[in-house]
Amino acid sequence: MKNYTNITKEGRIILENVRVAGTYFGRLRGLMMKKSFGGDGGLLLLPCRQIHTFMMKFPIDAVFLSREQEVVHIERALMPGRVTPYIKNAWSVLEAAIGFAGEYGLEVGDRLRLEGRGSPDEQ
Repeated sequence: MKNYTNITKEGRIILENVRVAGTYFGRLRGLMMKKSFGGDGGLLLLPCRQIHTFMMKFPIDAVFLSREQEVVHIERALMPGRVTPYIKNAWSVLEAAIGFAGEYGLEVGDRLRLEGRGSPDEQ
């Protein structure tokens, strides 16, 4: 069974149907070889402090979150074949469609809320 969560900012849903990858294999597979997010609004990798976009077919925005769900770093328009910096104080990474961070005015220091529907499991 896949687990999903919604992401809210200041009580407003900004991303729905985010797939949670909380296992080694779920994180490893991530978005590799996919042509789009499909029916998923995004992908939440946890725990995670660094990502790569090798074998991905489309650019993304990557929002790094602390354990307290505070935005600690943002990679906008991350193209395929790249590696992000290692973000020491990150606990998870939210991968979303390119332009997502700008559309919702996300900035370092913002607090997001994960409204889950179960604990993460293998995808």
